[in-house]
Amino acid sequence: MIDLRSDVKTMPSHDMVRAMAAAELGDEQEREDPTVLRLEDELANLLGQQVAVFVPSATMANQIALLCQVQRGQEVIGEENSHIFRYEAGGPAFLSGAVMTGVVGNAGVISGDAIRDIAQVDESEHRPRTRLVVVEDTHNVSGARVWPLTALDEVYDTCASLGLAVHIDGARVFNASCAQGVEAARITSRAQSVAICFSKGLGCPAGAALVGQADALAPARRMRQMLGGSLRQAGVLAAAASFALLHNVERLAEDNANARKLAKLLAEAGLPVDPTTVDTNFVFLDVASLGCATSEAMDRLRVNGVMWSRTHHPGKLRAVTHLDVSDTDVIAAAERTIVALTERGA
Repeated sequence: MIDLRSDVKTMPSHDMVRAMAAAELGDEQEREDPTVLRLEDELANLLGQQVAVFVPSATMANQIALLCQVQRGQEVIGEENSHIFRYEAGGPAFLSGAVMTGVVGNAGVISGDAIRDIAQVDESEHRPRTRLVVVEDTHNVSGARVWPLTALDEVYDTCASLGLAVHIDGARVFNASCAQGVEAARITSRAQSVAICFSKGLGCPAGAALVGQADALAPARRMRQMLGGSLRQAGVLAAAASFALLHNVERLAEDNANARKLAKLLAEAGLPVDPTTVDTNFVFLDVASLGCATSEAMDRLRVNGVMWSRTHHPGKLRAVTHLDVSDTDVIAAAERTIVALTERGA
């Protein structure tokens, strides 16, 4: 079975497990775990920021970012289908009391003008004051699309002029940096806060980090404690993250290339896939246009030995390439998908 449901399906390699087993440990909550301390310093430098806080998940990192920077009743602006808006169980409302204002985007990207049109930067008796703008890069719901650097700079410039903070939800930001041929800091260094995830394409069993400016994230460790995210001998997980930064970042280019190959093979076979929309490691397949229900398509694919997942978009399935999917697997997955969804597999 070739599992293309998500890059969270990656398993830690034997070398990563050995690095975890050899990790030097201490009480992380007391700032005594040397492996965590080294990782946090490395992350701050890598992303062009000042501080980093190791946390269990990127969702927690996103929520701590809001808790640190947004007061109750203040507004957060972002693309309407961003992960922090749609897939974090209402955390911004429940935890931060934030007003979440979604903007219609283009492939997950919103413009500086759209922000300027909506933002309330002065005190008002009637409207919530805008505090923060969220950028999700890559943008999951749009197909792991990247933010063009010019669009990103426009948002940074707009927010700077309006006195707004920028938070980068960068769960897959290293996929974006590989796709654009730039260092990750080119994407993240102007933000007040950045969330990154280690348990997706980087292949770790768990772990994430909140990285950013020291003043913006001053309460972050207290907020982590409040959410139950403080850890003890966390160096076991931090060692996996450090291993991933050393060995698994540059190879994300292979995942991006494999996704393009999969899309090309499927499109050449006449399946409804648009290779021009494949920026990184996601491929969308429009099974509705084949007259096939999503559940039926998934069943047919599974019977033929390949697993795709549902998406936010009705009638569309998603395949995600990752480090456990080889070039050979991609070719086989394409062939199995073609068989499953054409007359050959009827």
